[in-house]
Amino acid sequence: MTEADPQPNGRSPVEGSVDDADARAMTAFVQGNEGAFVELYDRYKTRIFNLARRMLGDRARAEEAAQDVFLKLYGAKKSYTPKARFSTFLYRIAINHCLNSRAKKSERMTSVDPDLDRTMQGDNASADHLVERSDLRESLRIALAKLPDTQRAALVLCHYEGASYREAADMLDVTEAAVKSLVHRARARLTTDLAPWMPAATEARSST
Repeated sequence: MTEADPQPNGRSPVEGSVDDADARAMTAFVQGNEGAFVELYDRYKTRIFNLARRMLGDRARAEEAAQDVFLKLYGAKKSYTPKARFSTFLYRIAINHCLNSRAKKSERMTSVDPDLDRTMQGDNASADHLVERSDLRESLRIALAKLPDTQRAALVLCHYEGASYREAADMLDVTEAAVKSLVHRARARLTTDLAPWMPAATEARSST
């Protein structure tokens, strides 16, 4: 994976202090340095797209959402104050935008992350295994589709984006205990829905 698409157990994209380089760049933009905004866009565009893709389940919608997020960031120029890590500030905008987009569409996820699909497909897999894995992917799609939006958001942040419970809490504007509960319930629900596939489903999820 690239820096923009970190491993679940790798370095979090939200680590750092409030007085980090990104916060200083955003402050420079607020003070009139348009180039600083371009730097932030280049640095975060892939991360925000990946986040939107996992939340919305559609590449075209994710691309549109990512652009909207940066438009909102640009519009926040007059109101921005470095009270939190810049990445926390940006991810909060992105998560809220994706949640609002999903609510407006009144739909749930119907596709699993492409990384998971690739993990479950092997070049040397037998025909029987391919059929079985195809069925497993469909079951995963259905199980993920049933997750409430906030549970999916917490799971995406903590599992895919490498955020700690505290960092995810800041992004979702909830307590750390609430994030732990959301992630626990999301995993428990997936475990229940995928019980017929255990341990295959557990192995597939842990390898993403």
